[in-house]
Amino acid sequence: MAWVTVMCIGVFTKDVHALLLEGHISFDMNPSPSSDIYFLVYPLAQASVFEMIGHSLMFAILTYLLFINVRRLTTAFIIALSFAIMTELLQPFFGRGADAYDIVADLIGISLVVFFCFIEKVLHKSSTSSLDKN
Repeated sequence: MAWVTVMCIGVFTKDVHALLLEGHISFDMNPSPSSDIYFLVYPLAQASVFEMIGHSLMFAILTYLLFINVRRLTTAFIIALSFAIMTELLQPFFGRGADAYDIVADLIGISLVVFFCFIEKVLHKSSTSSLDKN
């Protein structure tokens, strides 16, 4: 739960750079955001690499923590992806845009953890299987 709180502060604060550089948290509530700021797509060169990495890391950590607790990759994947979509849909209410690239970055972080956890499960099964045969 603590990680979700940290993520919400990072995702909903008005200025991520001010949060990270100065520890300044501010929210700019907008009860009726314009529909033209939902899932913006613009040239990839304009996307912030800093924010893409941040989103990937935040959602990778979330997915791993979910997997540790639920022990099912599919469940961890679905919950993490649902949270990613929900946060993007809510961001315009906090003065930020719902960025299509953020969803892609979230999905990259989620998918990497699911992939590595799947590989770990397969390797663990094969090593216990070979031990059982001996």
